[in-house]
Amino acid sequence: MRIAARIFPLCLLFLLSLKASLAQESAIRSLPQGTFGYTWKLDDVHHQPETRQLPTEPIAEEKSSYHWKGLLLQSLEFNMIENAFRLGQDDVLRSLTANKPFWHDWLASMKQFNMGRWNDGDNFLVNYIGHPLQGSVGAFIEIQNSPTQSRIRWNEPGYWNSRGKAFLWTTLYSTHSEISPIGEAGLGSEGGYTYDVKCILHCNTTTDPPSGKYTNNTGWVDFIVTPTVGMLWVFGEDIIDKEISDRIADHAKPNAVMPKIIRGALNPSRTFANALRGRKPWYRDYDYAEWGAGPGIHFTKLENSGDYSPDRPWPRIQIAPFFRGYSTTVTTASCLYCRRMVVGGGVQASAHLWHWLYADAEISRYPGASPHSSDRAGGDLVTGYFGFRGGVNTPNYALNLSVRPGFQRFNDAYLTSPDPDHPTPETGTITHFAWNFMLAGDYKLTRNLAVRAGIQETIVRYRHACYDASGIGTPQSLDWLVQGTECSQAPGIGQPPYLSWLSHEDFVNRGSWGYQIGPVFSF
Repeated sequence: MRIAARIFPLCLLFLLSLKASLAQESAIRSLPQGTFGYTWKLDDVHHQPETRQLPTEPIAEEKSSYHWKGLLLQSLEFNMIENAFRLGQDDVLRSLTANKPFWHDWLASMKQFNMGRWNDGDNFLVNYIGHPLQGSVGAFIEIQNSPTQSRIRWNEPGYWNSRGKAFLWTTLYSTHSEISPIGEAGLGSEGGYTYDVKCILHCNTTTDPPSGKYTNNTGWVDFIVTPTVGMLWVFGEDIIDKEISDRIADHAKPNAVMPKIIRGALNPSRTFANALRGRKPWYRDYDYAEWGAGPGIHFTKLENSGDYSPDRPWPRIQIAPFFRGYSTTVTTASCLYCRRMVVGGGVQASAHLWHWLYADAEISRYPGASPHSSDRAGGDLVTGYFGFRGGVNTPNYALNLSVRPGFQRFNDAYLTSPDPDHPTPETGTITHFAWNFMLAGDYKLTRNLAVRAGIQETIVRYRHACYDASGIGTPQSLDWLVQGTECSQAPGIGQPPYLSWLSHEDFVNRGSWGYQIGPVFSF
């Protein structure tokens, strides 16, 4: 992974959170005398000169309660930000994700990991600056979700045990970011192909000749350096926070801006982790008498959230049967791949997770959707999507956006593409992967009954064909995958420096839109 995907997100998140924080300061907050010794004087928090003492036990309601939901959601958020920057800056990664069989290529990439060497071919900045930054952010995510660990400062009692737990979590997270389906092996097929270490996949023999050395971007370096050097970064930020930032704050006026900026800038990893939980760059848990106090996003139980009302809480469970019209690719007597509006119905189910976020799933069926068979459609259509939805909820209305991966399945389609030797292939069930996006509005008739209307767009992946020797239909950024091998022959892996163990199959993506209406039952 390039250095921009590691460092640029840190800088961007710091600047955005700084801008938002300076625009809207927190309300004045005072600490009880004698309960918490040392605090910063930057947010109108009462400063007491006596020696700071940690509470002997966590607050009663937080006692022995680790914040697992916050840990998992913030880690997922961090992973999504990293992947978004990787997809945004790498055209090869985008093409592999959009046009190649995901699960096959992930497994093929995993099998080619070379753990007999240290270096993976990346430069010094990526391996020894970018990856440790990732490791330190992962560690701070673990620390800030513990009522006890987040209040322990450099070399205080319990410090090394606390950071030991953070090391275990960031080791797990960094390993996931290398080999999991939503890590570099899954999104980008790290390990599944080789490239020249100098010019990667965009070599020009005249202006930018290749070096002759090639790699598949695997080795021990990221697995070891990310958590270990990342923890050294954590120790450094902890020391700086205690010995430098606090000394500057001691001589600052209340609400002074510059000490806040200095505190956030000298702790870039902690600043990024703070942003993931909706905190200011300079926020520290040990500045407050109660864990989780101060402004920011709180992953709390529904009953403790600001949107909870005994008269009209967020629904725990919602069941929504619906009628739907769906414009998708089918086959008729006069058209091979036609777009046609088919009708059917199904049911959507949602379960409340946190605040405005729901787990969301649906299943639907469209009888006789495709009257004739082809290698894309045929017979009845069944769709299923499983993901999340979120939005706004008022006493009379609700507006939600659903984002859900899933499938489209036809029960009487060609199992292979027709060719001169087999003009009418065998028919059976075929399944296409799909991403579904739906915007839906609810009009509430009673507390437990509403009417929902929605529009949706579904991106469906259709198997296209093997790459042939001509490379026709190959995305420009994937030209290097064409190895001069026809589909009827053994795939082959190419010639150095461009070897590939990835599938020779290609996929095309087509959009299908639809509308739906039906009741919603809330519980």
